[in-house]
Amino acid sequence: MPSSCERRVMSAATASAVPDVAEPETSSPGPGRVAIVHDYLNQRGGAEKVVLEISNIWPNAPIYTSLYRPASTFAAFGGRDIRTSFLDRLPVDCGFRNLFPLYPAAFRSLGEIDADVVIASSSGWGHMARTTQEALHVVYCHTPARWLYGEEHLSAGGRVATAERLLAPFAGGLRRLDARAALRADAYIANSASTAQRVRAAYGIDATVVYPPVHTERLEPRPRGERLLVISRLLPYKRVDLIVSAARKLGLGLDVVGDGPQLADLRRGAGPDTTFHGAVEEDAVAALLQSCSAVCVAGEEDFGIVAVEAQAAGKLVVAYGRGGARETVVSGVVVVGAGGGDGRLRRHLVPALHPLRAADAVRARRGVLRPGLPATRSGVRRRDRGASAPPSCATPAPRGSAGSAR
Repeated sequence: MPSSCERRVMSAATASAVPDVAEPETSSPGPGRVAIVHDYLNQRGGAEKVVLEISNIWPNAPIYTSLYRPASTFAAFGGRDIRTSFLDRLPVDCGFRNLFPLYPAAFRSLGEIDADVVIASSSGWGHMARTTQEALHVVYCHTPARWLYGEEHLSAGGRVATAERLLAPFAGGLRRLDARAALRADAYIANSASTAQRVRAAYGIDATVVYPPVHTERLEPRPRGERLLVISRLLPYKRVDLIVSAARKLGLGLDVVGDGPQLADLRRGAGPDTTFHGAVEEDAVAALLQSCSAVCVAGEEDFGIVAVEAQAAGKLVVAYGRGGARETVVSGVVVVGAGGGDGRLRRHLVPALHPLRAADAVRARRGVLRPGLPATRSGVRRRDRGASAPPSCATPAPRGSAGSAR
């Protein structure tokens, strides 16, 4: 049963944000002073979108993070109260992952965060922030640290990355620190059922599932175009190389949106009809989503905001059949076979893309998804009422499930 303070937090998150879906309730005090924590603010990913949405609910809440690079993340952070650690003074941006031995000390250097409620958005480090004993410490977990618990985060194609070799001597100590930090939290929320399973495996914690916000209302279903689309950070575990290779072999046009350390390698393996757009603004992303033939997701996603956005635009999704794709991909899309390693994934991916060359444009189906943002916040209200899952209107239900579980 949630504490009274937790109920006030969940209630304020919903009632102040989406009055159109919130049910009337008697007035109650707000959650008091709120603070937000995030791993690092130097990317334009789904986790950063979640932090922005939390900050929109509590715009006066300070955001504590290890480092902040305004040019590398969403411009909307520019007006927020960002408080950084000593790592922010280092001249590091793209190479921030190589600082992994320093992140525990960086979050410790922030001191005990003095607030009534501390909401930590974490995919590895944010949950390590310390709070006062009186604070309610809630962790919104995108995934337990992939570099500690996921074998495919730093390596690709059988090659062990330099960062992975550097990590090995520290892995045991970092896992112990990670687990102790997780157990200090008062409440754990996972962004998908898949992530909740990993939270249970890593920490023994049963996390409540609340899907992340997805702004589907900005997308209109349109007929399919002629080109494939990938929207992703260019990291090894995202497996964008598989899509680039398949598009080259099939002679398909491909647009790649995103940046990361694999960009140079991907350019070398790309065909003549592949365009790398880098990091682009949300309006440009929406235009590409609405004009593409299909959106490809080759890596195992924790939730998969892009797949939800693609379906809101009436587009086919070609996704690796593990992780969040099994929850967010609904009828009328393609999920390639899971398991068997990279070799099997490649064998499934090329045939899955092949029919797209001759496929006729299909009529975009309205109602594939309901707007995800209000529904997600409604899921927070359900959490307040003690339910174990978000409401059925909050993006698609898990495949093969009668109810709902980005």
